[in-house]
Amino acid sequence: MHEDYKGHGIHLTASFVPDGWKPHLYVVFNEGGQNILKNFTIDQTFATSEEAEQAGLSFAQKWIDDGKPDIRNDPRRDRKQE
Repeated sequence: MHEDYKGHGIHLTASFVPDGWKPHLYVVFNEGGQNILKNFTIDQTFATSEEAEQAGLSFAQKWIDDGKPDIRNDPRRDRKQE
């Protein structure tokens, strides 16, 4: 799934894990003349891949609306990526 939101490209997928579907997303945007890519996995599972992707989209939109804060300490983020 791909969505454009306020000048940002949001790319969403979901992967099946033992407890359900886990959202993965990346956000692409231009800042100061440079293309930036931010990759996220949300540490929460959902009953369907569609629900997982929708949760990822909501997460990305809120992150953008909040000014793209550093979320390394966000409890929803999967720390295995770091």
